[in-house]
Amino acid sequence: MTMIYRKKTYKIDPSKYELFNEFFHTYLYPNQIKNGSTLIGRWVNESRDKIEAIWEYENIEQYEMIEEKIKESELHQKAKKRRGEIGELFKESEQEFLTSTSPIGTYDSPKQILSVCTRERI
Repeated sequence: MTMIYRKKTYKIDPSKYELFNEFFHTYLYPNQIKNGSTLIGRWVNESRDKIEAIWEYENIEQYEMIEEKIKESELHQKAKKRRGEIGELFKESEQEFLTSTSPIGTYDSPKQILSVCTRERI
């Protein structure tokens, strides 16, 4: 099975970094996880003006189904209300979908590690 990955990038005002993180952990992350998304990782650059997250899905249909569930959820409605209260959290956002360039399992760590020691004869 070929998984797809969604890379979501937010450009933010560094002064809103903490507020953005709070919003993400209170509303966005729980709603995504509850509805079936898998977060691979989330990063911020050194100047704290760009945050990127990578999410994993089985296919584009799963992503679309999850997004529909999220839009219908109570937590999404609470998030919209909170966004209205706190104002702009980010300057812009963009997303793109990615697929792996390698066969499945190519970059997995080995299951066993073997160490060999030889004795030198004098």
